[in-house]
Amino acid sequence: MSSLFSRPELDIRVRLSPSTGAWPVYAEIVVDLEPLGDRTNEFEFVSLAQSLHAEFAAAVAAGLRDELNSQVASRGLSSVFEGAGVRATLTSAHSHDVDSSVSAFLTAARLAVGAAVERQR
Repeated sequence: MSSLFSRPELDIRVRLSPSTGAWPVYAEIVVDLEPLGDRTNEFEFVSLAQSLHAEFAAAVAAGLRDELNSQVASRGLSSVFEGAGVRATLTSAHSHDVDSSVSAFLTAARLAVGAAVERQR
């Protein structure tokens, strides 16, 4: 495999709720991951979820980048992008005043990348 993404993976949905782990753990995201073609070694993050707190959106971006790098390392690739950058678009997100946390959004983002990579197989 020369790249993690040879085609777009759209509408990747991840929902964590208090029943799925320790409190506070609520995060709900919908992400699109797309190759950027000839734009190499780039990670572009776009958030369309305007109502999401900035700290949670930043956690999603960090979680996506971290998991992309982890997936690359596990496959022996020299770069996430290998000739094609990745655009991550957070199309929707929901948080809860009490049950959401930065770590919940980091985890949701990592799970989204894992689901997208599985879809590529």
